[in-house]
Amino acid sequence: MSLINTLYTLDVVLALGTLYAWYQFALVVKNRCDTCAVGLHKNPFRSKCFVGAVFFTAAFLLALYATFFAGV
Repeated sequence: MSLINTLYTLDVVLALGTLYAWYQFALVVKNRCDTCAVGLHKNPFRSKCFVGAVFFTAAFLLALYATFFAGV
């Protein structure tokens, strides 16, 4: 498998992971998440779902940069 195909695969996986992470965070905001502690619903930006969504988004953006701007 070539490097560019590997990067495209990484982009797709991280895009799906990012969408899922933001979906989970939306559930926290709507108070429909049953996996988080009750205290976190007061401030959803301190939840595990928000932190995960931010990290997935950062990883996805770095993968896009590597795919399209790193001279591959």
